Amino acid sequence: MKAKVLSVEEVLSEYVLSSEDEFREKAEKWSLPKDSKGKYKTEVLDKYFSKKVKNSFESVIIAVSNQKGGEGKTTVSICLAEALAKSGKKVLLLDWDAQANITQLYVGQADKSVFHSLGYKGEDKVEVAEIIVNLAPGLDLVPSSIHLANFTTPYERDDFDLLKEALLPVRSSYEYIIIDCPPSLGLILENALIAADLVLVPIQTRAFSVQGLKDLHGTIEKIRKKANPSLGLLGAVLNQYEDSRALSGLADTVRKYFPVFDSVVYRREAIPQSQAKRKLLSEYDPKAMQMFSTLAEEVIRRADGKKV
Repeated sequence: MKAKVLSVEEVLSEYVLSSEDEFREKAEKWSLPKDSKGKYKTEVLDKYFSKKVKNSFESVIIAVSNQKGGEGKTTVSICLAEALAKSGKKVLLLDWDAQANITQLYVGQADKSVFHSLGYKGEDKVEVAEIIVNLAPGLDLVPSSIHLANFTTPYERDDFDLLKEALLPVRSSYEYIIIDCPPSLGLILENALIAADLVLVPIQTRAFSVQGLKDLHGTIEKIRKKANPSLGLLGAVLNQYEDSRALSGLADTVRKYFPVFDSVVYRREAIPQSQAKRKLLSEYDPKAMQMFSTLAEEVIRRADGKKV
């Protein structure tokens, strides 16, 4: 049987190590052999390092994205993550927006954020596990900061994979990872789509834009062709829906680009009110939270159906 070999990133995922620097220092000190591709045999690694005690989770990473602003991405990200956690899932919510709205709501100013876990321009990396903040049982947050606004121009070819690499060591600790993406195209969004398994698109029914969907769909297709061929379309969620409005043709128009969820998020004053009070929705208004519980159930069904 051929010996199993691991890259440095895979070593960090499999074994108890605090950082890449720690591993490289020990590998050099102990003269650990590696192959021509810089990979290490597990039979050697097992003699020097302890394996992580892993959960049996095969995490699903969902990028919540819409190129158009004001579509409710952050609200859907927060409440969906909360609902998944309430259903018994282990969930990581990632604030992937330089505005850091989720972080400001529930954490305040973060000294170290997801930007510091990227190693952008060769900077020292802080492991994602070291900056995670617990928000509720089963629900953790990776905070963001204004520093992420600097992450706009690729300097190295691998810069498009930085988020994927940063999340790799924590993937097995969660069943769902929800990425709240910024309302823009470019390096930040492309990192999210390369890291993700599925895309969920919130659409505010009052400010519907076909052009925004077309642009996002084009970006997703580009990522599929060049970097992440397994990226799937989880679906579009009609957000801040008001059943008194004539929207019979909206879902049909959206289906030209994305499948549409049966679950609908209705406009409820409790949602912005809970955020104004910096409370999770289930704490502030459990009845309003029921919409997102229904959405979470459909997300789980759809995500299971997308698994290979």
